[in-house]
Amino acid sequence: MGNIFIGLLLICLDFDLTLENIKVGLLPNFLGYIVMIKGLKIMAQESPVFIKAKPFAAGMAVYTGILYIMDLLGISASYGALTYLLSLLATGVLLYILYIIVSGVSDTEKKYEISLEGDRLKSAWILRAVFDIISYAVFCLKQIPIIGVIGSLLSSIYFLVIFHKSKHLYYAKVL
Repeated sequence: MGNIFIGLLLICLDFDLTLENIKVGLLPNFLGYIVMIKGLKIMAQESPVFIKAKPFAAGMAVYTGILYIMDLLGISASYGALTYLLSLLATGVLLYILYIIVSGVSDTEKKYEISLEGDRLKSAWILRAVFDIISYAVFCLKQIPIIGVIGSLLSSIYFLVIFHKSKHLYYAKVL
């Protein structure tokens, strides 16, 4: 679960440095997905549910890698609405990956008959999904987008905190 957590950190905590049209991701998402894939392979030994996320994570690694290069070259800034739609699709895929991971944690709980905070993790995922939807809706409505962004960021951090607890419980009780 450690690699999944590190991957999620790289994916969810998105810091960029922008210079005119060039954007440099300080924590590249594609690296997060690559690390996550390694963790998914390891955790597939505990629950086959985890491996279901692997093709989606691999697709996102390729997509975010291409996006990273486009950002470095200043190309992605010129795509306007397409960038928004691709971002919306990428968020949907990430939420699906997170859902599979939450399901894998719950399956592992059942396997070992222990608590890995699966219910709290699912609640954190729901909160994350709701704030992501609000963030995109507020952006479309041209209202105060910072509210949605802050809510999405805080819900991402909350999900990471709960997943971190699940990871520690897993290592303490299973390994």
